[in-house]
Amino acid sequence: MKTYIKLLGLVLTLGIVAFTVKNKEEETLTKIKEKSIEQNQTGITFPKDVKAIIDAKCMNCHKPDARNEKAKKKLQWEKVPKMNLKEQKSFLGDLSEVLEDGEMPPEKMVTRKPEMALNLEENRVLITWVELELERLKGN
Repeated sequence: MKTYIKLLGLVLTLGIVAFTVKNKEEETLTKIKEKSIEQNQTGITFPKDVKAIIDAKCMNCHKPDARNEKAKKKLQWEKVPKMNLKEQKSFLGDLSEVLEDGEMPPEKMVTRKPEMALNLEENRVLITWVELELERLKGN
């Protein structure tokens, strides 16, 4: 009986945690959507939460003074806002595929530095942002 009560308590606790995490994710995604709609400008925009993820998880390899020549050559985030609209749309399409396929950060990097992996919420935030930006830029 004690085991049953402990198990029931554990299940209830996990349910509450899952509900709380889901609500937090939905709240974050709603904020991204609102910010994207608010920004009625041409070209890619970076809401604070998206920029924070990019700064923490992407910029280390994809910046002008990065040590990884291949990553630096492939993409430099600070050049993205300077791309023309067609290039930005193409970039977002490519980024969407990379995120959905879980290709970034590369497995080799995550093995060396597990803290660089995108967690589910970060990945979902970035994918949502990409989708909203692509939709917004279609009108331009």
